[in-house]
Amino acid sequence: MTLSRIASPAQMLRWGAAAWFVAATVGQWAFVLFILLFFGGHALSGDLAGLNDKPHVTGYVPGDVFGNVQFLSHALMGGVVTFAGTWQLVPAVRRRWPGLHRWNGRLFFGLSLVAALSGLYLTWGRGSQLGPGSNLSITLNGLLILAFATLAWRSALKGDIVRHRRHALRAFLLVNGVWFLRIGIMLAGLVLAPLGVRIDYQGAVFVGVSFASWLLPLTVLELYLRAERSTRAVPRYAMALTLALLSLVMFAGSAAAAVFMWLPVL
Repeated sequence: MTLSRIASPAQMLRWGAAAWFVAATVGQWAFVLFILLFFGGHALSGDLAGLNDKPHVTGYVPGDVFGNVQFLSHALMGGVVTFAGTWQLVPAVRRRWPGLHRWNGRLFFGLSLVAALSGLYLTWGRGSQLGPGSNLSITLNGLLILAFATLAWRSALKGDIVRHRRHALRAFLLVNGVWFLRIGIMLAGLVLAPLGVRIDYQGAVFVGVSFASWLLPLTVLELYLRAERSTRAVPRYAMALTLALLSLVMFAGSAAAAVFMWLPVL
């Protein structure tokens, strides 16, 4: 039995995208839950010093009211943006509740812009820096979030749904760069630790994963959009298989992050 008799190229591509979305949603919502429990929990209890139970470059600093507010609000906004963004990708929400899709989109893009600006402030204003390579990656990621979130918003206002979708998907992936970074570090650690390779903030591995955390998802998206527009079967089947494999990788990275990175500090 040939593959084409099992499913058409378009169906396979949709299934691959659905598998990727499910894996991403499970991992991202686990990250959101951690943010709410850890950052939200310490904020509600008033135990701001407890935020430093999890290592940060520059976490809670006694007396630095403005910096602490920026640090905490940036983390909490990240949770809201991640949760809101996943709902924007659900076709049923767009079809059945277009008003909800629009207002949730405004929330997503608005907070994405604010979070990107606060992230740039934390890096260059407050001095939460890991090293030159990582600083460059964070800065480029933040600037691209500002660019694509703005482009997606503008194209939606103009009624250009095709460009809006493409820019919105790019913004979604860029906003989740912080999540991709964490699962990337965990995957790199699982592979390299047995080989005796140590991962530090200024080392080549960490810097490489930092850039890959937003460059790789953008590259995969562009390949997916091309496969989607292609009339040939091979690119669609290849992209579907790629998305299915990436789904397994993301699920493994998310599970490792939950077990080794998030649960120990809760």
